[in-house]
Amino acid sequence: MAVLRTLPALPSTQWVMSLHAAWAAGAAVTAAYTPAAPTPRHALPTAHQSAEETFALAVRHQDDHVIKLADTCLDVHQRTGRPDALTAVIRAIELIDEP
Repeated sequence: MAVLRTLPALPSTQWVMSLHAAWAAGAAVTAAYTPAAPTPRHALPTAHQSAEETFALAVRHQDDHVIKLADTCLDVHQRTGRPDALTAVIRAIELIDEP
């Protein structure tokens, strides 16, 4: 998301290279942190708040990564209406708060 937001400030000749680098970085992080077994869907939290309340929760949490994820998830939610996008923010907060 950070790269997409900066593309207008970059020369267009750097757009494809920037998106490839962002994709590679995202894939590496996903591979490094993907659990051995997925969390069953019934065990995932439910976001009962609105998009605005979910973002406020992320801001109150004060973790930079939670806030960045919330920003992206709210974009996805606005575009698709999928509640899973908000649930991802709640789940991120849970995972970061785990000992």
